[in-house]
Amino acid sequence: MSEPYPPHQPQPDDLNEDVGLAPADAYDPVINAYKKDVDRTILRENLKLSPQERSEKFVSFMKSVHQLMEIAARERNR
Repeated sequence: MSEPYPPHQPQPDDLNEDVGLAPADAYDPVINAYKKDVDRTILRENLKLSPQERSEKFVSFMKSVHQLMEIAARERNR
């Protein structure tokens, strides 16, 4: 009977060990302090979008930023 290829499927913790990272479930007080200020609902909603939809959303946002910058520049030059 032959062994499956690849013989060992890498696991997330294996990858962390390879690059010297702590296991994914490790408790880090600094990370936990920042987590309380992150709205994960927005992250989850964006991850539900396709890459194309995310790109379109970003382009729309950047158009709004440029419009605001143009308005601010006009106001400064008054």
